[in-house]
Amino acid sequence: MTPILRVQDMISRAGFILGASALGAIVAIYAFEVISRYVFGAPTLWASDFVSFLLLISVFATAPWLTREGGHVAVTIVPDMLPAFRDAILRAGFLLAAGVCLWASWICLGENVYLYNRGTETLTTIRIPKWILSAFITYGLLNSGLYFLRLAFQRGTPGAHDA
Repeated sequence: MTPILRVQDMISRAGFILGASALGAIVAIYAFEVISRYVFGAPTLWASDFVSFLLLISVFATAPWLTREGGHVAVTIVPDMLPAFRDAILRAGFLLAAGVCLWASWICLGENVYLYNRGTETLTTIRIPKWILSAFITYGLLNSGLYFLRLAFQRGTPGAHDA
């Protein structure tokens, strides 16, 4: 099973790099837009569209890696107040999160197929097939769900990172 988990980690790391690059591209595009608009008096037609596409990509491409690293939001007041049940509560929470993510990714996968079959495009100046964007949502939810399963069933303290 370990080689499969390593592959998942490599894919997630690549997604994290893609998402971080998308954030860098957002900064570059906005800087270009500001200069283009206020220095040259020629605003772009495409900048806003690409920023919205890249923002979606950055969120869902980085989510699995952040889940792996424990970078997700965690409200631990109940487990902290019940130390005898802490591990069981955390594992139950990770299982619930996995179930929600996997269920949502299944719904998104169906939507991806629907969008692809219909040839639906974005309603933006720069039109692209919507399934490309929704595939990032599906990837982020599916892979995060798999990481939540790993967290729920890992040995030792749940949520502790095992490098």
